[in-house]
Amino acid sequence: MKKRASAIDFTTGSIWKLPLLYFLPVLAGGLFQQLYATVDAVILGQFAMAGGLVLSAVCVAAAPLGLRLMSVPNDVYPLALGYVQIYFAGLAVSMVYNICAGILRAVGDSRTPFCILAVSGAANVGLDLLFVAAWGMSAPGAALATVLAQGLSAALALVVLVRRQAAYRLSLGRLRFDRAVLGKIFTIGLPMALQSVLYPISNMTVQAAVNQTGTDNIVAWALCGKLDFLIWLAADSFAAAVATFVAQNYGAGQGERCQKGVRIGLGMTLAVIIFISAILFLWSEPLGHLILNPADAPIAGVTGRLMRLMAPLYFLYVFGEVFAGAIRGQGESLRPMVITLLGTCATRVLWIWLVPHNHQLLAILAVYPVSWAVTSLAFTIYYHLFRDHTKVRT
Repeated sequence: MKKRASAIDFTTGSIWKLPLLYFLPVLAGGLFQQLYATVDAVILGQFAMAGGLVLSAVCVAAAPLGLRLMSVPNDVYPLALGYVQIYFAGLAVSMVYNICAGILRAVGDSRTPFCILAVSGAANVGLDLLFVAAWGMSAPGAALATVLAQGLSAALALVVLVRRQAAYRLSLGRLRFDRAVLGKIFTIGLPMALQSVLYPISNMTVQAAVNQTGTDNIVAWALCGKLDFLIWLAADSFAAAVATFVAQNYGAGQGERCQKGVRIGLGMTLAVIIFISAILFLWSEPLGHLILNPADAPIAGVTGRLMRLMAPLYFLYVFGEVFAGAIRGQGESLRPMVITLLGTCATRVLWIWLVPHNHQLLAILAVYPVSWAVTSLAFTIYYHLFRDHTKVRT
């Protein structure tokens, strides 16, 4: 069958060029996803600024109990509760899109998910303006706009897979469970799913400690999350590119090309992260003013101080992401999960529980670079041991 032009074959061609062709649409698609949250924050900032920013930090809470356990201040609790109840009602459609996008990216097609996100991102902006700015629905309106936009992206992704003439074409009438395939999916996917569940719990523990330092600090830290999203987006996108590159070449028995691709991917990721970090170090405070209401301008100063602390240390995150992607690309998901849970989740929880911080924001947030360093060191050591093992196999 003729390969579609949108799919990328990583087993031949320039190792430098191919990851970039895959990375750029994934990055751009992630930008549109982040646009959902950023537009929510900007629009809410003009009608409910503090609550809107807090919502981005507590959106993983599924019920009032979760919000109470995180010590969400009473002045923003009603907005947070309304947001998460609507947001979690739409998780099913988000899951449909992510599965469909994962199928497309696995065959090297990162362009189609980007185009879908571009359309749904534009729809989300329009719905935000309608629900929040025009109809005054505040935080619940922002959540509803996001859910409807995610529903649109899920529908478009399904249409693409149903109409695509390829081996992975989706036939809705033939949907059924296959025990053997389902077992393989669980073997690889269950550890990653468990990691995805436990990872936010550790962050909730940190957020709960931040929430006890005052509303201004909550807003400042939430604003940092609006500014440094490019760090996580770029690192995760390059890690996905490395994982796909390794998966295709590992399957083709090209072990040396796998290793070279990982080295090049690591170098490219570091270069991009250092560049973004420099921008955040120099201009985080002016960028903060673009989101904040003028009345909340002093919070931008707190945000600037936090970002000047964090920006020089973001590079520590890179090694763990890239090496984890390389390991998963070879079909190993259990051990990366264990390393992540111990290096990241356990470190953060133990830091909050055991290290005295006396409700000092900087002492609390120091847990992030510490956990990045621990996790990256563990993945670096394990990857080189794992790589030597697979080198014999290939």
